[in-house]
Parts: sequence; structure tokens; C-alpha cells
Amino acid sequence: MSDCEKESCCETKQSFESECKSGKPAWCPIEMAAQKWSSSFCQALSEVQVEILKQKIKKAWGAEMEKVGDAVIESMGVQWQATLSQAKAHVDLRENIKKSFFSSQK
Repeated sequence: MSDCEKESCCETKQSFESECKSGKPAWCPIEMAAQKWSSSFCQALSEVQVEILKQKIKKAWGAEMEKVGDAVIESMGVQWQATLSQAKAHVDLRENIKKSFFSSQK
């Protein structure tokens, strides 16, 4: 069984200390390097799998997802503009309060 077939391959949580027992220093650069390379391999393998799936999903459902994406962008744009309007109203209120406070000090 390869390292990546093990349950915790890409989430190695063993300390380097436990890997470097039997007379080796508690901080073992060889084991540290080996674990880093193993972890990087697992990460790269996962990234390739994600890329393959992304291509297949786009081929199978891309047209539908594009339509949904357009609808989301349109709706989120409306929500964003409403949020900006609300924020402007809050700023304007504070500016008016500030003007009121300072106009009475003249």
C-alpha cells in the first residue's frame, strides 16, 4: 500500500520526533524532507484529480452551470447595489448628525 492510499497520507500529523527515534536526533531533517515530499506528492495528486473532475463537470453540465452563473451574477449585482445604497444612507446619516453637532458650536 502506497503512502497516499493510507488514511492520513495528506494530513500527516506525526511529529518528526516519533519518526526519528532509535538514536537519531529529535529533529531529523531527513525524515522531515521525506514527509514534506510525500505530502507534496499527495497534494499534487489531489490537484490533478480536481482538475480532471473540473473538466468532466464542465463538459457534462457546463452549459447549465453557465446559465445559473449568469443568473447568480445578475442577482448578486442587484444585491450588491442595494448594499451600497444602504451603506451610503448610513454614511449620509452620520454626516448629517456630524453637521448638526458642529453647526450648533459656531
